[in-house]
Amino acid sequence: MSSSVSSSMEIDPLLRDLSEKKQSFRRNVVSLAAELKDVRIRLSSQEESFAKESLTRQEAEARAKNMEEEILRLQKRLDERTQQLQASSSDAEKV
Repeated sequence: MSSSVSSSMEIDPLLRDLSEKKQSFRRNVVSLAAELKDVRIRLSSQEESFAKESLTRQEAEARAKNMEEEILRLQKRLDERTQQLQASSSDAEKV
């Protein structure tokens, strides 16, 4: 009987240690799950921010291209008017 009591006394600390380790493991899992959730939220936020930035950049590039095209059209019209003025001036000098 004393061996079973002795055995029981040895097992009890082992069970306590195992139970503490189990609780610690559970706390770690809960902590890691919360950290993973936070990381996922931050990643989602960064992806959304990147998508917005990308869209903004595309819109700015489109506006810049449109402005370049408009500048080319205006330059062409200016060149045409300059030629008309030169021709008109030349005709006026002849008269």
